[in-house]
Amino acid sequence: SASTQAPEPTEAPQPPGRRFKVPSVGQISAIVGLIAGILGLVFIVFPAWRPEAPPDSGSIEVSDVRVRQPVTFGRYLKRLKLPPETLSEQQLGRRGVMIEFQTQIEGFKGKGLPLRWELNDAATNDPVDEDEAVTIVPSTNDEGRTWFVWAPAPETAGKYYVTVTIYQPPKGNVDVPLEAFDSPEFTGLAAAP
Repeated sequence: SASTQAPEPTEAPQPPGRRFKVPSVGQISAIVGLIAGILGLVFIVFPAWRPEAPPDSGSIEVSDVRVRQPVTFGRYLKRLKLPPETLSEQQLGRRGVMIEFQTQIEGFKGKGLPLRWELNDAATNDPVDEDEAVTIVPSTNDEGRTWFVWAPAPETAGKYYVTVTIYQPPKGNVDVPLEAFDSPEFTGLAAAP
């Protein structure tokens, strides 16, 4: 007698395993280009999302600081090759001191470096006067030259000095000093010959 045996179930054949294929150089290039294009469009639509440029970097060295006195404001303008514009004879004839100094600036090509001075009493170190003088704008990333600052000289015989501070290019409301130096001491105009 033939026995009836149920056929053994056979397992369905498994599809071959999906193997990871290494993309070709062309495929990688296409993906990178697509991502770069999308980012470019995002930065056009949302400019605030664009990454900031690296901060300005550079340095400045100051040397050979000298005091010239008395020097009129008009003479100072001539030294800088600046026109007197609409200044009166009284303003141009005002006597003061001219601080002359040598700078060596690395970096900051075309960037404005604000320069400020403060006239101080040498006996007390208290400020007597202050102002923003000029803005240094280097024409190259490696520039050496002589600069000048003029400050009105007090009409007394006391001793004074000028503190000059050169700042990084302005960003917002924060002034970051690059370099500060004091002039040699000098006497007020009452003691000048």
